[in-house]
Amino acid sequence: MTAKKLTPGGSLSNIRILDLTRVWAGPLATRIFGDFGAEVIKISDPRVQLLSGNGLNNKLNRNKKNIGLRLDIESGRKVFLELVSTSDVVIENFRPRVMRNLGLSFDQLTRSNPNIVMVSMPGFGTEGPYSEFPAFGTTAEALAGIPSLIGYENGSPMSTGIAYGDPISGLNAVSVILAALRKRKHFGGGQFIDIALASSPISMIGEYIGAYSSSGELTTINGNRHPNYCPHGAFKCKGTDSWIAISITDDEEWESLYNILSNSRLNILSSGTLKLRKENEDLINQAVSEWTSAGFANERVRILQQAGVPAGTVSNSRQLMSDEHLNARNFFHDTKERDHGIKRFDGQSISGNSLPKSTWKPTSDVGEDSRRILTKILGYSNSKCAELESQQAVYFAGKK
Repeated sequence: MTAKKLTPGGSLSNIRILDLTRVWAGPLATRIFGDFGAEVIKISDPRVQLLSGNGLNNKLNRNKKNIGLRLDIESGRKVFLELVSTSDVVIENFRPRVMRNLGLSFDQLTRSNPNIVMVSMPGFGTEGPYSEFPAFGTTAEALAGIPSLIGYENGSPMSTGIAYGDPISGLNAVSVILAALRKRKHFGGGQFIDIALASSPISMIGEYIGAYSSSGELTTINGNRHPNYCPHGAFKCKGTDSWIAISITDDEEWESLYNILSNSRLNILSSGTLKLRKENEDLINQAVSEWTSAGFANERVRILQQAGVPAGTVSNSRQLMSDEHLNARNFFHDTKERDHGIKRFDGQSISGNSLPKSTWKPTSDVGEDSRRILTKILGYSNSKCAELESQQAVYFAGKK
């Protein structure tokens, strides 16, 4: 296949985004835009420093410029509105009242730029009885009912552990922003987009909602077991916290696994149908666990895969970063952090015309790019910058 000529600077290099988001969902969305060349300007309150010790900001705020800007000071608000006039997208994830109280609602932004696309990502949306409640990804996934689908028999519902509402909302934001920009290109005009953090994960469990609507029965918690596959689950291997996943989807795969296990207690199941296997699931799981625990994960997975049995390692973060397949695809990115040296982070999972990793920019400190943004984008003089600094409306990090 002949490779297409790539756009210099990334496929989104003609887009400017003002990013007021925090934590995960919003910063993930804007990071994806930054990876593909968009000019992302992070608006940071200079009274709140970015944390770097936990890696969150270095993971999510790369390839972004940073201006330290007080939106609660009138001169700072005016700076923001001037930036809006030259930008394509404004994205924020405050509670709805925050932007209204700052005088920065969508209606007010359109006075500065009628073509602006504004994305609001509050926990429960901008309207409705829950709209002013704060929320994190864990809150969102709980409201969406996801923990009710996770857990073990007779046990309590379990959180996913990854604040599922955040990444889903972030990816949704990327898609809908691109759609809004495409609409603007063809028809003109701005657009307001309301993404409720709690709504995004609901759209990912439609089969369970459909099942209840059809039968009136709730899905029961059953660990890693599957109603149509057996055995189906994670099984411990030799070593600390070492596991593999196995999923038998038909009788042929079961026959292959049965021969590998070679366990006399399973003789009655040598040609077991799914019905018979489900009736003896505890016995099968015990036999599989005994076999997997006698060997190391990679060895057991290799034996199973060579026999046509669906299996794979359950990787932890350390194993992921040394995975030969991911590293062969150059997935990870090593970032030199100011206070912590070289650290490895996930790269960009969406292939395409993104910026070369050699040009990726680590997280900017609060106010690191303030002067450059004001002078190069808005045409401010150094004396104007000094005036804003004296008013504490703008923070300038480093040397002047």
